[in-house]
Amino acid sequence: MNVFLNRLLLVGMFLLAGYMAWDYQGRLFENKGRLVVSPSSVVPGAVELSWKSAVDVPMAKRFYEAFEKWKDKTEQFVIKLHSSGGSLREGREVIAVIEHMKKTHRIITLVGARRSCLSMCVPIFLHGDERIAYGSSKWMFHEPRNLDFFTDKEIKVPEFERQRMIRKFVERYFVQSPIKAIWRKDLLEKWKGKDIWRSGQQLVDEQAGVITDLR
Repeated sequence: MNVFLNRLLLVGMFLLAGYMAWDYQGRLFENKGRLVVSPSSVVPGAVELSWKSAVDVPMAKRFYEAFEKWKDKTEQFVIKLHSSGGSLREGREVIAVIEHMKKTHRIITLVGARRSCLSMCVPIFLHGDERIAYGSSKWMFHEPRNLDFFTDKEIKVPEFERQRMIRKFVERYFVQSPIKAIWRKDLLEKWKGKDIWRSGQQLVDEQAGVITDLR
């Protein structure tokens, strides 16, 4: 009898552990990243997709769902960003959705007055056909970092691996982008181990190529 009870208890513990892992995953993503859809006040006739959160799951999913719902009602979408950046993987998925949208629609990216576009938010912004920002907007560039999925703490990797990740990031998001080569070269010399901050006005004054329309 004791053996049977022990086995039953063991099975129960495994089931409880499985449920707790499933519940944690569910809570990890719930209510993260609310996408607000509205008529654009900046581009008449466009549908505005406003994201005020980190670049993280389920950002790409929310953008895709909104596009599928509204694509037959407009020819233009405004992607309004206010983000501290975040996941390289999710950022890549978001950019894939934007490229899908651009096949049939004009995409305008927007960072409003006193709003921020930091880290991985910048490559997303750069994929707009038109890129609007206000002079008081805040921007931050830094080397890509490996972060732990659960704690968001930086993971130390061998230097050669870190440099390879940086090269891939720069090639994918900065070389193949509207950023001017001269400004990019200056950025890469300055950002080693640092966060490089700029205002929207400074980016335009420096002719970075990030913004096409300064408000």
